[in-house]
Amino acid sequence: MFSKRASVEGGSPGVSVYERVLGDDFGALDPQLQRYFGLIPEGFVGVGSGRYRVAGLCVRALRPLFAVLARRGIAFAEKGADVPFSVRNIPHPDGTLSAVRTFEFVNGTRAMRDVMRIDGERLVDRIGAKGEIEVELSMRVSEGRLRMESERLALRLWGLRLPLPRVVRVLLTEQALPVGAQRVELRILAPVMGEIYGYSGDFTYEVRRDEEPPEVPGAG
Repeated sequence: MFSKRASVEGGSPGVSVYERVLGDDFGALDPQLQRYFGLIPEGFVGVGSGRYRVAGLCVRALRPLFAVLARRGIAFAEKGADVPFSVRNIPHPDGTLSAVRTFEFVNGTRAMRDVMRIDGERLVDRIGAKGEIEVELSMRVSEGRLRMESERLALRLWGLRLPLPRVVRVLLTEQALPVGAQRVELRILAPVMGEIYGYSGDFTYEVRRDEEPPEVPGAG
């Protein structure tokens, strides 16, 4: 059933959206991941770069759909190995955190955009240039790693929110590496087809002063 866009709050002063949802479990993260998922001070951004061992679409039959998603900054239809990538995490005054992930494929550059925010006590990711896909995420800390899993999905267009059946499952794991880098693995799974999309690789990350014009979150 359609519903008008619900009001959401970004986060709390002094803590990141991740820290607010994790609570005391945030302290169980590896210190390197605490830096990545922690609060970015005003006037600063988080910047990371590295390489994905593999990235992209696993089911060729879905290429037409993913080509449309690519135009909206949600996903991409390519698949490659040893793909250079970068991430830029941008905090906003309302407490939300937006990110731009850039993938340098042989045949061109693709970008994914999303905004993390708090809805009640839930972590919600709005993916796409205008936040067209909404994913509610649960989080669990284990042995210093962070694991996220999708709980609910919705489509948001023209100020309306349409809940989607849970036909896909999103799994994301972040872990620290001994060399000062960290590893990320994302998998999107569907019944019968298995893994339809994903990426896995290592990158380094730092928080530094922002030297670019401010960007407006893609809340749609």
